[in-house]
Amino acid sequence: MLLFNLKSSRYGRFAALAVPLFVLLCILFFTRDPLPGPLPRQPTPQSTPAAPAPKVVAESPNEGTHKSIPTSRPVSSAPSGDVVGGAISGIADKVWQSAKTTHLTDDQHDWIDSWLAKNPSFRYELLTDASALTFVRTHYAMRPDIIEVYETLPIPILRADLLRYLLVLAEGGVWSDLDVTCDKAVADWVPEEYRDEKIEMIVGLEFDFEWRGEGTPIASQFCNWVFAAPPSSRALQVVVDAVVAKIKEIAAMNRVSIKDLTLEMLPIDVVDVTGPKIMTIAVLESLHQLLGRTVDDRDFHAIKKPKLIGDVLIMPGVAFAAAQNGYPSDQGDALVTHHYAGSWKEADAEAKEKKKQKQNGGA
Repeated sequence: MLLFNLKSSRYGRFAALAVPLFVLLCILFFTRDPLPGPLPRQPTPQSTPAAPAPKVVAESPNEGTHKSIPTSRPVSSAPSGDVVGGAISGIADKVWQSAKTTHLTDDQHDWIDSWLAKNPSFRYELLTDASALTFVRTHYAMRPDIIEVYETLPIPILRADLLRYLLVLAEGGVWSDLDVTCDKAVADWVPEEYRDEKIEMIVGLEFDFEWRGEGTPIASQFCNWVFAAPPSSRALQVVVDAVVAKIKEIAAMNRVSIKDLTLEMLPIDVVDVTGPKIMTIAVLESLHQLLGRTVDDRDFHAIKKPKLIGDVLIMPGVAFAAAQNGYPSDQGDALVTHHYAGSWKEADAEAKEKKKQKQNGGA
């Protein structure tokens, strides 16, 4: 027992001295400054060139419903967001066009570029046959009659005419055929005196004729290769209703469904069914409804500058159809140039010839 106590006492004294010494050494070791020397080499970062921003032709009016349409030679588009009350009060800063596919010619790309160059803040959208059908189904769900006519109508030019009215009626903006160039910024189209007026549609004279007397049809004609309107335009709604009714009427007259219509079945020219003539008549009818009086050639024949009648701004012949009106020098500037590259007239002429041969054969 005595031996154990002596050993314990000796070990205790040793531990009392060793433990503090050990702790001191640990502190000195872990807190010492590192020895000078070369730092380890870091790998040099490799610079990666930034990818160019993607360019698109079309921007979807309904995100998630339509996708941007790339083309073989993309055209840059303005920043998203339609500006209502930008260039023209109440009318969206947007240009609409359509094509069968996105495979466009160099000329067509150049014509598109003219709109974007003159109106850099505008959005631009090109719809193909497929995306146009989706657009109509989406925006006109409450008008099944419109969807039925557009879906089943087999004649391309009639569908193309109807589509332009439907696009602008739904979202507003400027419609332009693919073979039209913009010569003057849209912001400069409306004279100062009308800048604060409510404008439901902007149209231009294609044919400018004198009034032919009481009871005669309207002689003049507005072109439909370019026009502009706000969304839900009152005048454009009358145009759409007139076109849909006319197509149904012709189908019933031929005792066929709309899907079985052919160009040869049309009793009148395309311009009278869906084109500029029926658009002209419908726009004037909308003014009759608004003003309670007949509006005809007497109101706008030979105008030298834009004229607001009711809520429709009518442009002189030089504005949208300078060539058709002989390039008049006393009507201000040409706002657009129509290059007449469309092919529908060839199909129309062929259909008329077939109809003539059929009638002669049956005589």
